[in-house]
Amino acid sequence: RDGCSQGKGGSMHLYGPQFYGGNGIVGAQVPLGAGVALAAKYKHALSGGEGDMNVCVALYGDGAANQGQVFEAYNMAKLWALPCIFVCENNLYGMGISTRRADASSHYFTSGGY
Repeated sequence: RDGCSQGKGGSMHLYGPQFYGGNGIVGAQVPLGAGVALAAKYKHALSGGEGDMNVCVALYGDGAANQGQVFEAYNMAKLWALPCIFVCENNLYGMGISTRRADASSHYFTSGGY
């Protein structure tokens, strides 16, 4: 019951101030990140645009790179000019299968093409 996850296993239980942890659903943290960025933009607008606007960094693995929700989050972030940086951690395996066997293209940096 000690530590940052209070004895719960996995990174999906890590939360703290300004850190919204992981998620138990593959790729679900990407639209969550877009939502956090929308909140940051909204709060900045409510303050009259004073001060620096917060930025959200949403990390996901290559196993989530072909999820539809990831592309929807990219699209909304671009349309609404959200302060969000999406980072794909490519370890060449997603959910136990090689990206060579699962992806038509593993050039994830071209996803969205914006």
